[in-house]
Amino acid sequence: MADRPYTLLSCGTSIDGYLDSATEKRLLLSNDADLDRVDAVRAACDAILVGATTIRNDNPRLLVRTKARQDERIAKGFRPSPIKVTVTGRAQLDPCANFFATGDTEKLVYCASATVSEARDRLGPVATVVLRRRLPCAAVRQRRTVPVEPGPARDARGGAPDR
Repeated sequence: MADRPYTLLSCGTSIDGYLDSATEKRLLLSNDADLDRVDAVRAACDAILVGATTIRNDNPRLLVRTKARQDERIAKGFRPSPIKVTVTGRAQLDPCANFFATGDTEKLVYCASATVSEARDRLGPVATVVLRRRLPCAAVRQRRTVPVEPGPARDARGGAPDR
């Protein structure tokens, strides 16, 4: 295996290819069957990566939702939900956001060097802040599969997903 986790890009798009609307209101693109599929993917992964904009705009919990899948993870020696990972350049994240406030799992914040001190002050009590130049392999290298759930502002410079 390469010296990085296997990455899986998971996102819903509209029929015309959009991830979101141009308005402030969140555009819901998934039905119950798709949400169940996403839950199964999350349950099978070691960590899940979203951008800071997704945390600010969508306030996701990023948890495995079904009890049976949580129990299966626990039986295998894992926490009920995967590790949560985000990337930020500005460190303007609310420590009370669902990303940080929900789920008994590790939270990692990869941060630009110019704002790492501010990020540690603000987010240190609720997450581990990691210097971004190690993005994102250093802390997730031992993880087998990491899904990326991009929002409309996804930065493609991080590399292409495996799937």
